[in-house]
Amino acid sequence: MKPFASSKGKGPASPLLAAIFVALLCGASACASEEGTTPTCTQDLDGEGHIDNVENGCNPFATCVVNGQVSPPAECCKEDLQGNPLEGYALAACLYGYGAGPAPGSGGDGGGGGN
Repeated sequence: MKPFASSKGKGPASPLLAAIFVALLCGASACASEEGTTPTCTQDLDGEGHIDNVENGCNPFATCVVNGQVSPPAECCKEDLQGNPLEGYALAACLYGYGAGPAPGSGGDGGGGGN
């Protein structure tokens, strides 16, 4: 099989040109596929991009499963992977991930500020 020829007909064309050509072919096939469907979920993002815990939300929260049983989120947010207890921001982020608390830093976790 001969390599792509350059525009002057001499020598191989740039590998960059070949990559662009392949990318265009792949892109054309992606655009030619069937259209998707409109989601039937409920929009669950507030104005600041935080997820609200709503039934059939588009961005579902994780489910805490301990020993094969669905458990309260606090059971999954006890400690980190090294066995250290979760506290502060890490605990707030973990609970938020299960839909059991406000987004960390949103003001609902008592975060402080100051000069």
